[in-house]
Amino acid sequence: LLINEVNPDNPGGGEDAEYIELFYPGRTGFDLQGYWLVLYNGRNSRAYQVLDLAGHHTDELGYFLVGSRAMSPAPMIRLPPNTIQNGADAVALYYSNTTLYAVNMAVTAEGLVDAVVYTSRMPEKAEQLVKVLVPGQSILYENDSHSTEDESLSRCHSLSPKIQTSFQVTVVTPLAENVCSISSVLVPPAVRISELCLAGGAAPYRFAELEGKPGASLGGFSLVVFSGKEGKALTSVPLRGTIGATGPQPGRLLGEGGQNGTNLTFEDISAASEGSGAIAVYSSNLIPGGTKATSENLVDALVYACEPSTAGGHLDFLGPSYAVPCKDDRPVSLSRCGSGSTEMQFAISDPTPGLRNSCPRDAFAVDLHLCLLTPNCSTWTLHRRRMLESLGKVLARSLEEQCSCGVSELYLQELNLTCVGSLVKVWGQVWARQPEQQQAIESWRQGFLASPQLFSMDGSMLKTSPECVALKNAPSVLHSGASFQGWEIALCVVGSLLLMSLLVSLAFYFIKRHPQNYTNIEMNDRGEIAADF
Repeated sequence: LLINEVNPDNPGGGEDAEYIELFYPGRTGFDLQGYWLVLYNGRNSRAYQVLDLAGHHTDELGYFLVGSRAMSPAPMIRLPPNTIQNGADAVALYYSNTTLYAVNMAVTAEGLVDAVVYTSRMPEKAEQLVKVLVPGQSILYENDSHSTEDESLSRCHSLSPKIQTSFQVTVVTPLAENVCSISSVLVPPAVRISELCLAGGAAPYRFAELEGKPGASLGGFSLVVFSGKEGKALTSVPLRGTIGATGPQPGRLLGEGGQNGTNLTFEDISAASEGSGAIAVYSSNLIPGGTKATSENLVDALVYACEPSTAGGHLDFLGPSYAVPCKDDRPVSLSRCGSGSTEMQFAISDPTPGLRNSCPRDAFAVDLHLCLLTPNCSTWTLHRRRMLESLGKVLARSLEEQCSCGVSELYLQELNLTCVGSLVKVWGQVWARQPEQQQAIESWRQGFLASPQLFSMDGSMLKTSPECVALKNAPSVLHSGASFQGWEIALCVVGSLLLMSLLVSLAFYFIKRHPQNYTNIEMNDRGEIAADF
């Protein structure tokens, strides 16, 4: 989820058409549970407006609008006129189910998803907001000379979060596609990371593999290795030449003594792999060793950690961190496998230098149906997305510990859950790269279901057992029981009606067999008969 457009200043004094537009690149309705929109004042670096987006979702095209009440189209969340300040200020998007954001709080990067720091007056600055929300970058200027009509800051240059240069001044387009200049239309980066091989044990090689359009020039790009401990550049390699157009997989560049005369040596990767680190591509050659990681001129990045506990820290803003088994004797790669609409895009795989990446495939899917016991369902219901993410990590870790077959969270597909009472039902699929890995995943699944499992997740203890798994048919059993009770009641009612009908029939039969004596019947007047009728 991204900040897509910010219109903090309107012509005239009305200020009744201000808005902030969010965008989900998946182009579908997206649940905003857990997301917060915070507006910061640049003078004191504190929040002046906080919006909890829980209970809302984007429209079918992925847009969500927060704006003044009088504006058209109508925003999903309406604000009084002149709520969004002109600058120097900031708009920040957060995701958290634990942190509570409040008015007057100091600016924070905890849970930060995206941010825009802007001003409508050139001399004004917001140095603290820039330092915390978009470190190493410059404030955006909403130039009112762009048009005689209203204008906004619109995302035009990339779908990467927290990068100020992604925006430019355009005409306003609430709940519609941004009108960018031809040179600013969102396009995939010319070069991006395809695979990173972290050599294990005595493996003789390690490499980074980039991909792009065949023939694309690499001039002006740098490949930088960062240490996760300090967040500083260990080495920087200026790229040269072009992306290759021949070979087993056209459009790839091999690292470490590879093709195209680009000599990429990564002695520092093994040192960084003792904890966490990152490899990044920048559209600049001026990144000397010791430079702190920044999103300025960032094209693509891959953050990795040898253990889940070491993930995060100084390199969070570069992207999600991927846990890899660095201590294994076998070489392991992180290969790009996901689509651009998902945050997690890299999967653990065998090294495939110069070949198509080895990715999990639905052809080797293993169906997953689990039943877990939990003290209560409140946390699962209120924080469903976070619990799914945590459960995915736990299942991937359990699977990897059991099979040691190179499995990560990206192998879990379409994971979903429901929780009723104290029962959590989980379903989805685990994809594999080849039949042998599929067999290993199936063995883990059977073992996981065959014996009781007790594990911790987000501070809570979960338990699974054969009895719990057997309850997956409980709804139909309960439904059958309820139906049986219904039939009993129905039979009683029908029986009672039949008995009453039988008694009435017997009464009529008795009356017919024993008619009254007509001499005792009074001959009433016609008027009385009509009145009685």
